[in-house]
Amino acid sequence: MEPLRRFGIELSKENYREAAIYGLASIYLQSYKEFSDYLKPYDLTLAKFNALMVIEHQGKEKGLSQIEIGKLLIVTASNITRLIDKLEKEKLIERVSQKGDRRINLVRITQKGTDLLEEIWPGYCAKIKELTTHMNKKELSRISGLILK
Repeated sequence: MEPLRRFGIELSKENYREAAIYGLASIYLQSYKEFSDYLKPYDLTLAKFNALMVIEHQGKEKGLSQIEIGKLLIVTASNITRLIDKLEKEKLIERVSQKGDRRINLVRITQKGTDLLEEIWPGYCAKIKELTTHMNKKELSRISGLILK
């Protein structure tokens, strides 16, 4: 495995754990860079994109609280607040008071945010296909099953 050599790892029966972890790290770093580069012309980071996707698909018309968004994205409260502030400033999301409890704001995606996701999605899917072309369906299914395990 050539990519692991840059970490100083030579494959052997004894270091299979290291190979697995560094292999996953290598995949993460490469895919993070590819997706970040793809989203840059849209003035989006992966964090913003992921937040918009969660708000759009989990929140639907009702919306989600910032706490719910943070849990779904595994982000701290202070980080999610900054992220939501940025998205609101860019008019991609809106905060609305929850009926019955005005202390809680629900976050909903705006039409501008929905339109942006619809514009980005085809190219995003194409990037996923591009990054996985060297493996067939069976291999990809096996890998995803192992990772999710």
